[in-house]
Amino acid sequence: MYQSVALEYTPFVLSVFVLVDVKSVNNTPVPAVITVTDLSFFLPVLLVALLLFALYYIWRLRQQLIHINRTGKALAQARVNMINNISQEVRTPLNAIVGFSEQLHYTSLDVDQQQLLKNIEEAAGVLSRMQQNFQELAWLQKGELQLDTAPFSLYKIFSSSTERAAKIAQNRQLFLEAIYEGDKQIQVTGDGERLGRLLSILLENAIRYTDAGSIRCHMRVDRELAGEVSVSVSVTDTGRGIAPERQPLIFEYYLHNTLPAVGSPHGAGIGLALAKALVELHHGSIGVDSVPGKGSSFFFTMAYEVLPVPQTLIITQKEIEQMATGQFMKGRYILVADDQEMNLALMEKILTRWQCRFDKAPDGMAAYELFVNNNYDMVLLDLQMPRMTGLEVVRRIRGDKEPQKAHIPVLALTADTTMPSNREFIEAGFDDYLLKPFREKDIYNVIIRHLRPENVFVKTPH
Repeated sequence: MYQSVALEYTPFVLSVFVLVDVKSVNNTPVPAVITVTDLSFFLPVLLVALLLFALYYIWRLRQQLIHINRTGKALAQARVNMINNISQEVRTPLNAIVGFSEQLHYTSLDVDQQQLLKNIEEAAGVLSRMQQNFQELAWLQKGELQLDTAPFSLYKIFSSSTERAAKIAQNRQLFLEAIYEGDKQIQVTGDGERLGRLLSILLENAIRYTDAGSIRCHMRVDRELAGEVSVSVSVTDTGRGIAPERQPLIFEYYLHNTLPAVGSPHGAGIGLALAKALVELHHGSIGVDSVPGKGSSFFFTMAYEVLPVPQTLIITQKEIEQMATGQFMKGRYILVADDQEMNLALMEKILTRWQCRFDKAPDGMAAYELFVNNNYDMVLLDLQMPRMTGLEVVRRIRGDKEPQKAHIPVLALTADTTMPSNREFIEAGFDDYLLKPFREKDIYNVIIRHLRPENVFVKTPH
């Protein structure tokens, strides 16, 4: 039996301990503890504990996100750098394959050798386009892809793209129909090269996924107000079509990570994503309509600024023939600098056939010494050279004390893709540039923009 009982209610106290005397059976007092707990105490304490735990959890989560973000950025940057480095390294040997195979056309070949050469050129063309796509992918992911601005003919870009695609389609027993609707003489300003690449991506994609039937490419050019034209293009095929669930994702980057099914077409998975990026750079729009088993239609719309009526360039037929073969370069004195022997050998073949005088330099220092001691008509420089880079050489050339030598045309022929913008090359001191790989007509077209035949004159219409 209890001698005494002491109970106390204390709010927000964890417990109340009350000592009482309790008689045992043998009358010996024994202390006892009675715990009285107020449940309302737990509410503020629990809230504080939960708050502290939540803050700690948020801090830990933030640290993990920071780590993941840094790691992800590092991995993404490493991937971009890897793509860029591979693309850059591939350019030099690919330039030799393209260039030397082209020079073989000027030699005597039997029928079998001509067919072998044709196969080599077709394979080199596929590699060139693939390399260019991966390079532009790297530029896109680094935010460095920029559009060039130069005059070009919409019809010429359309016709050259469709003619090249028609040959590919013919090899697959497909028919390609090309329809141009609009003024064929119209000249616009913009990035004609990337318009051609955009057309090639859509045409080659249509050919790849069409087993039988035809492809139809239609370009419509409509004059707009404010000196612009609207260019609408559609590429329609009778191919396999695209499943509805895949259509919303068709323009996303998709790098295949599985082996393709036997007999199914397979690509790198970046073509349509690049097409969308190119259209968006032009502030245009792109879309797709497709029915599985019946075919697909890809379409886009962009705008270009119209150029005024060009001045008339009067050139004789003889001069046209000379310009077509490079003979107007006869007697020109050219300096070529490159640290890759295969590139120097290729340029030697080209310039010799053009009947040019030329000097070769294996590095930047040797190139500058040759420039100081000779009077050249043009200088062709690689960017990355030992002893002195191409950028350093062109800066010294522009700083020469003789005005005539300081203003000599200097072109950059390079596999370095760190300066994709024409503006950056101009600001560095170059008159123009050409990225490897290039064909003879490419370098020829760049050169004649800066070295015109002396007897060509311009007549301004009255």
